[in-house]
Amino acid sequence: MSFNARQRLPARLFELFMVSIRSTAWLVLLACSFGYAYPRPPEGNEPIPKLMSDSSLVCKGEVSFAPPIKFAPQPPRFSGTANVHVDRCFKGDLPSSDISVLFDDVLPAAGGPSVVLRTGDYRLFFLKFQEGKYKPTEEFFSVLTISRFTSAPPASITDPMRLLELDLEAGLDDSDPDSVLDSIRMLGNMGHLQSTAELKKLERSPDPLVRAYVYEAMLRLGNYSVLPAVGKFFASQPEAPRELFMPRDRLQSMQYRLASQIRRIKDASVLPQLEKFLFSNKLIIRQNALQAVRTINSSHSAPFFYELLNDYDVDIRFGAMQGLLSLAGGGDIRWVPTWEEFDRQPDLYTAKCREWWDTEGKKKLAH
Repeated sequence: MSFNARQRLPARLFELFMVSIRSTAWLVLLACSFGYAYPRPPEGNEPIPKLMSDSSLVCKGEVSFAPPIKFAPQPPRFSGTANVHVDRCFKGDLPSSDISVLFDDVLPAAGGPSVVLRTGDYRLFFLKFQEGKYKPTEEFFSVLTISRFTSAPPASITDPMRLLELDLEAGLDDSDPDSVLDSIRMLGNMGHLQSTAELKKLERSPDPLVRAYVYEAMLRLGNYSVLPAVGKFFASQPEAPRELFMPRDRLQSMQYRLASQIRRIKDASVLPQLEKFLFSNKLIIRQNALQAVRTINSSHSAPFFYELLNDYDVDIRFGAMQGLLSLAGGGDIRWVPTWEEFDRQPDLYTAKCREWWDTEGKKKLAH
């Protein structure tokens, strides 16, 4: 069997990480006050540029009326109509300041995807026009909580994404803590910002949850200047448990969200910081930093992989072995174990790996 067929670590770590995320998601739902919650993509993943592109109308406003929620075994989608008073439009032309928006007023008793609106809700809407009414563009992120704070842009600014960016920045001054977090999260999901200056100001916030949201937003935007601060955040926090109850454990849940951003990094310029993370005392950051370092696949990381063969965590040791094998070019290396074999005798196989690296691997790396 070739080495490439044995590259199990990414799948293994991804499985462990997703188990944690799925556990978190379900516990979040159990902690919700409304029984019609349903598993959805994790918070913080709103594809705002795509939503903006796919929508004919993007606006924010208050639901002035929505019929009460009902339940049925297999209801049709978007059977209810809510009245929405719009006070800011980012894209599209409004027929009036009051529009009709379709939503799910009848929910499946067993749970299912839904867009729920209630009288008094203030939301950001991504909509498409359909037979005289507006329908959510997609079923998960078309209706988002947002601050009521608005900006006053000059008439020369007409780009919808820029207008939304300015309103989200205005929301950073909201007195409601949740609205501030919503604004930070969505700024991070804009894909690109004209300026990150307003976000950077909040890196000095006394609230660690605000700071963690800012770190996540900056990482999503590809700004890795916050990585040292992310390392300090992990060092200052107790290890996040596998089971989280929301909103009590919101700060601990940010460890999973930040770690997921670290594992996505492919920028070799921040490799030294990622290599520091490989020796964090927090397993979650070691696992995800290891995945990023393996993806970058730089010879600079060889001594770090070699040292990680001594890690107490079997997954980390297996990943370090795979990292060294990748740097040497892989190929058909007969002693390389499957995950199951490695898990049974990790000391044996890490010793084989050290011997192979010292006698063969280094030479292959040099060439």
